[in-house]
Amino acid sequence: MFERLAEAYRARPPYPEPLVERLSTLAGDGRRVVDLGAGTGLLAAPLARRGHPVLAVEPARAMLAVCTEACAGLDVTSMRAPAESTGLGEVHAGLVLLADAVHWVRPDAAGAEARRLLAPDGVAAVVMPEPAATPFMRGLQALLVSANPKARSLPAAARARQFLVLAAGPGRPEEEQWEQRVPLAPEALRRVVRSLSYGGPALGPLAMGRLLEAVDALGEREGREWARVLRLVWLRRGRRSRPTRTRPRRP
Repeated sequence: MFERLAEAYRARPPYPEPLVERLSTLAGDGRRVVDLGAGTGLLAAPLARRGHPVLAVEPARAMLAVCTEACAGLDVTSMRAPAESTGLGEVHAGLVLLADAVHWVRPDAAGAEARRLLAPDGVAAVVMPEPAATPFMRGLQALLVSANPKARSLPAAARARQFLVLAAGPGRPEEEQWEQRVPLAPEALRRVVRSLSYGGPALGPLAMGRLLEAVDALGEREGREWARVLRLVWLRRGRRSRPTRTRPRRP
């Protein structure tokens, strides 16, 4: 499926700077980052620009090609492999990251692999984007579910916790949140919708055309603002973390 999404992924808005900066801080100054399910490099590239050597692990060949292009000239090594079995040696990573991918991996196997890759004081982290409760995003989700019932939100929290505990050991993961709001031009919005896993690759041409027409009409009524809540959940290996709750922050 993701082999067919790579070009559409180019239209996806980048992650906000405060989230990238927080991930960089968790990794530690200049320490290695392993980005599991790196996709097209939406986090690998900005983390490398902050001085982190990044190992971008991605099973889809087409996604990895876009990632390699996006990270040209940066200290990013692209590897075609699944999160559950990377083939990497001991890398002693300061951060092992799973962003917008926890629902696509086996959290038990990926967690065990992350533990093998983490430094003794490293951080395992999961980023889970969720639609914000705006009229446009609620309407978009309803259209997606109408076109494909499998587009209902997947339960990611339990999978994220399983991954983190297996990766970093016993402890209470910490959570932080950011809000992201990005206005999109009509064609950019169409490309983003095509990049959704339960959109473009899951629908036939006629169904996709009807969905895009409905999205265009929704955007005319409610404005084309891509609004998300980005949940960062993390756990440092070697110490027990206390759970924290923070109010959503705007970038």
